[in-house]
Amino acid sequence: NSSASSATITSIAVFENGRPAEGHGTTNLIFDAQIYLRDDCPPLLAALRYFNSENHVFNEIGFYFIVATVAKMESGARIALQNNTGIDETDYDVVGDVVMLIPITGDTAVNPTIRPYIHVCGTVRSVDDLAGTFTIDAHQYVNALKTATNSNFNSMLPVECSIPNTPRWHKNGKKFGIPHPNRYISVTGFLTGRKTRKEREVCITERFTLEVQSIVFLGR
Repeated sequence: NSSASSATITSIAVFENGRPAEGHGTTNLIFDAQIYLRDDCPPLLAALRYFNSENHVFNEIGFYFIVATVAKMESGARIALQNNTGIDETDYDVVGDVVMLIPITGDTAVNPTIRPYIHVCGTVRSVDDLAGTFTIDAHQYVNALKTATNSNFNSMLPVECSIPNTPRWHKNGKKFGIPHPNRYISVTGFLTGRKTRKEREVCITERFTLEVQSIVFLGR
């Protein structure tokens, strides 16, 4: 049930390349946001829309604490792509809508290398008991995809969730907490990376990897 799923990310993000969203005046802004994943993984690149109702003045580059609803980038998304930044449509991992934004200001040094925390709610699609992983395709409305010119897109965040190899998730020598397929769950955890495929020498993100911190079983 696509109406009963969601995907929300909480993170520190580096905002740059602010520009007006197409056809929405100057209060609807789109930013390129870089979000740290881990040292051996390229940062997440997101096109995030923010409704600037309080006329906040943004620096050319700035650090922000954000909460945003997100979905995987799809070709044709309305992100007001600029030609002078060197960023191509295929470089983006996700698109989303900022629901809370707090500027990080002052003289204190900002540490952007803090992993993003994500909350996903949806139906378990597949399970790998041996690897201790399961997948969810969380359908999430975002403006950039709702108005996309390509009518075949899916506004969703596909994730592969992994149960950590820690004592908390083991009982009698076996992992527990792995849900069955078609179970409806709410899961939170740290976003750790992405799984990609190559298309004409370009890496396209297929699924995001999440290290589970909590699971709530909501039914079938």
